[in-house]
Amino acid sequence: MSDGGAPAGVFGGRAGDWASWQSSPWGRLRYDVVRETTARAVADLPAPLRVLDVGGGDGTDSLPLAAQGHEVTVLDFAPELLARARETAAARGTAVRVVHADLDDLVPGEGPGELGSFDVVLCHNVLHYRADVPATVRLLAGLARPGGVLSVMAPNPAMDVLAAAVRRLDPGRARAVLDSPTVHGETFDHEMRRLEAAEVEQALAGAGCTVERRFGIRCLMDLIADDERKAEPEFYEQLLELELLLCEREPYWRTARFWQLTARAGG
Repeated sequence: MSDGGAPAGVFGGRAGDWASWQSSPWGRLRYDVVRETTARAVADLPAPLRVLDVGGGDGTDSLPLAAQGHEVTVLDFAPELLARARETAAARGTAVRVVHADLDDLVPGEGPGELGSFDVVLCHNVLHYRADVPATVRLLAGLARPGGVLSVMAPNPAMDVLAAAVRRLDPGRARAVLDSPTVHGETFDHEMRRLEAAEVEQALAGAGCTVERRFGIRCLMDLIADDERKAEPEFYEQLLELELLLCEREPYWRTARFWQLTARAGG
């Protein structure tokens, strides 16, 4: 997904690193929790749903919805990741539509393939690469039908500080990142904006959306230093159960590794 400056190769060119991250305990936990939080957010919508996964890459967030019988479109500008989405869907015996395009190419109701409007629009781990967040949110809101659900997610700046100080025992790094507007992302080797949930919530309101739920993804995982324990199946399942209990509770969601907001699109 474009940030107005990063080429597609920044993301597609590191598809192998991305796959390794996804298969790690912390990667798996991120997807396990988001699968549940997204299900909570769309539970009242009549099925089958039309789902658009913006910047969806290999479709790991949205392919479970395709497996449930929903109509899923994955949009991304990295062909390597879209190819993986198609291959994974085929291996699971499900159908998924992929659109090779950048978010900046789209106009609601127009654009590649005349996308139209959707019951659910997912935009996870994209906004912190975007130069104009309010404009991006308005575009996303325009892709959702009235009463549809928009889900946005990004890394939480609070955890940058907490993980450095608590997990890595590096107060100097924690102090350095505390007031920094950006942080270097290791997986894609690219600078990311440190984006607060409150800023995006304000942008959603400006786009005519009403935020209904606030989630924290990985409230505890990133504070645990023992990575070997995280790979133990019994420990992982216990941690996942606890993470699901905490993800929507105050104050835990506010300091998790990722924040996720789900909002209802206006009519």
